[in-house]
Amino acid sequence: MFFRSIRFKILLWYMLLLTVTLLIFSTILYGIFDKFLIGSLEDLISSRAEGVADSIEAYWIAPQGGKNVELEPNADSLKNFETAAREWVEEKRKDPELLKVFVQILDTKGERLISTRAMPFVTPLKKSDFDDILRGEDSFDTLTGTAINGEKTKFRVYTKPVIQDGKVKYVVQVIGPVDLISLALNNLIFILFFLLPLTILLAAIPGVLLAGLTLRPVDSMVRTLKQITAENLKLKIHIPDTKDEVKRLAETFNDMIERLDRSFSSQQSFIQDISYELKEPLTALKEEFETALKKSLSKEEYGAILNKGLGELDKFSAIIDGLLVLAKFDNSQMPFEIKKINLTRLLEEVAQNMKPLAEGKDIALSSFLQDTITLDGDELQLKRLFANLLDNAIKYTYRKGKIVIAAHKNDKFANITVSDTGIGMPEDELDYIFDRFYQINKSRNGRGGFGLGLSIAKSITEAHKGKISAESQQGKGFTFTVSLPISYPG
Repeated sequence: MFFRSIRFKILLWYMLLLTVTLLIFSTILYGIFDKFLIGSLEDLISSRAEGVADSIEAYWIAPQGGKNVELEPNADSLKNFETAAREWVEEKRKDPELLKVFVQILDTKGERLISTRAMPFVTPLKKSDFDDILRGEDSFDTLTGTAINGEKTKFRVYTKPVIQDGKVKYVVQVIGPVDLISLALNNLIFILFFLLPLTILLAAIPGVLLAGLTLRPVDSMVRTLKQITAENLKLKIHIPDTKDEVKRLAETFNDMIERLDRSFSSQQSFIQDISYELKEPLTALKEEFETALKKSLSKEEYGAILNKGLGELDKFSAIIDGLLVLAKFDNSQMPFEIKKINLTRLLEEVAQNMKPLAEGKDIALSSFLQDTITLDGDELQLKRLFANLLDNAIKYTYRKGKIVIAAHKNDKFANITVSDTGIGMPEDELDYIFDRFYQINKSRNGRGGFGLGLSIAKSITEAHKGKISAESQQGKGFTFTVSLPISYPG
């Protein structure tokens, strides 16, 4: 179970990233250390070569009469030079590093004149490289050779020309073995090889603690969520006093629980409302049919009972039709026929059709419409949308009240408003006004909510890629605003 948990995944990623980071660091460290050791060796052998070259130059220049005069090479001077040169190449100084450095002095033909005793064999420079030396250029080279103990190895070689009177007279070559550098680098690799996994394993301990500390609030959420049931949706998750993802997760869970609570409550209210709406016509039908069966009635009385029964069946049909329409919208099965529509004419037609219903309650229904607003849409569905809004306005507007439908457009949208002077509703309930299951205050005209009309209106609007909103204050009526795109985005 632990190996499938988020805690293990966090620990695994933590150790993986740490491993990659340490590998990169070790590679960089190895490169820097290698470069540093090579540089140190080059500094050492170049310094040694400079000292020997300076000694050679100084030997052949002698002060006479206040001037520096170059000595003539003869048997005595050459013999003395050889003795002095041997001392120079054998000089150990006090630096133990010089014990591993070898010096040889070559002539212009590349022949060895003087060298350190117990000199290792080093492959001579190529002729082209030696010609560069004779032109006065010094160089660093890595050459293969055989150490004093007979082992094959590599050497770092610094070759420096000694120039007198504008010409190369001697060539000083200082040789340093690279095996010490290789040994130091191998030791570094050995140390890193053991330190790297040890560091990762040791880092796993705080990694486990860090993962546990990070996921502790999540564990608390899980314990709370396990306690939440359909009967216990009032329970909330504790929100930590932080500003991180865990806080947002807790807030999201609480919002979800609140929506579920509202949804369950709304469904229960909806079931009660539907039961009431269906029970009323069923009871009326039952009473009428029982009366017709118990009594001998005239033809006119039977006709009245049947007409009343048809009216109650119409209520059934309206409720079922509304539920079927919402179900089709939910499943994206509602057929749409998008075409160019004269919205102004459509709104005038809907207003004219709803006027008799408004006049029945002595409500003034008027319209303020721009000329020729056209858009892409489904004519039948848009008629249903605005008929539902006007029906809702008429239903909850007092007698002698007013209803106004207005429309205007801009470059991208047509904006239609339906305003009334009805009973309105508290602002804190507006967020739920389009919920099909949300139960509005039943004290309103003795009715239990807005039915399904506003939910259908919202579904039609959203199917046209538009937006619908409502504004209201208790006792001051409603204003519904529908924004529809001029061109259907598809």
